[in-house]
Amino acid sequence: MPNYTYNCVQCHEFTIKQSIHDNHDIATCPTCGNTAKRVFTSFQTYNMNPKVKKRIESGQQPRLISGDKLKVNTSSTPRSQTNARPWMAGH
Repeated sequence: MPNYTYNCVQCHEFTIKQSIHDNHDIATCPTCGNTAKRVFTSFQTYNMNPKVKKRIESGQQPRLISGDKLKVNTSSTPRSQTNARPWMAGH
């Protein structure tokens, strides 16, 4: 049975063994009895190169960007056709 890690608001993180057929979204904290949400962690990173470990763990959460940081194409000029494929018939 695999280990699953959960985060309780009062008691912090705890790990329990559960069957793969159980619901893994929430669990009951064994210390206080509150519900806890599942924490997604990478596996066996304790003996890895610290730089590799940081890359793996930072990749677990998606990056959030705001709309003002997105590039917007403001040019209204259509792109010109290229003749890079001479074997294709023009339309």
